[in-house]
Amino acid sequence: MRASSLLRILLIATTLPASLAAQATADVARLALSIGIGGTFAGGTLWNIRKQALVVDAGDTDTLSLSRSLRSSLDVVFSGTYFPGEHFGFNVEAQILGIGTRDACSLVYTQGQALTNQVCSSIQGAENAATSASLSVGGIYRVLSQHVVHPYVRANAGMLITQQSFIRTSGTYKVPPTVTPDSEQAELQIYTEDQSSSIRPYLSVGMGLVAVVGRGYQLRVEGRDNWTWIPVITGPTSHQGIVPPNTIRGEHLFSLTVAFDVVLERRHGRRY
Repeated sequence: MRASSLLRILLIATTLPASLAAQATADVARLALSIGIGGTFAGGTLWNIRKQALVVDAGDTDTLSLSRSLRSSLDVVFSGTYFPGEHFGFNVEAQILGIGTRDACSLVYTQGQALTNQVCSSIQGAENAATSASLSVGGIYRVLSQHVVHPYVRANAGMLITQQSFIRTSGTYKVPPTVTPDSEQAELQIYTEDQSSSIRPYLSVGMGLVAVVGRGYQLRVEGRDNWTWIPVITGPTSHQGIVPPNTIRGEHLFSLTVAFDVVLERRHGRRY
């Protein structure tokens, strides 16, 4: 057999399965449960106070520059989706949304008090808890749903429940031996907050791709914009240990999630 003929046979043998697969269509999911994991990507500044007074021993007043910014955090999503037809569906979702923060501190003016240096050093780079939960409902629209890989867009609205504080700020310092012989670490509250737990509106829009990986199973990759309202500090206080002036501001948190779907009900695809 000539080499050219053998090459043609090999080409036909390798391309035939792909050709047959292209003629087939995947089963169309109608009811699916999903679990996804990913992360939020954020780096914006929540608040920045350039001159915050810190009253120390003997009535001396030092000045700090303080700021808090959003950081990347873990994101976990549980959802259920039902499609009464081929394109439009309904979605119910519970999400553990990462809204982690990172603090920064620098000395603007100091009279050399050791307490000021220690407090500021402990605040610099400190990371705060990132656990919040959202509950939402919405709609989803898919196209080319009979293909093995197909895109979709969706929008959800609901509420965000959180117990973390975006205002409360504190640092630590070592108690002098003249006060306690063990030189214990003590906490100094810079900003306080009357109540940190809250329930606030939550919105999200996303788009992604679905890949059918088996009979009754799918993989999804989704990018989304999570939008919620977060308290932010708007100005300094006359001294530490009190509630600062603050307001509520809308913030965007972008996230990327990889999800695994279990299809509980499906409509069979067609073959040509």
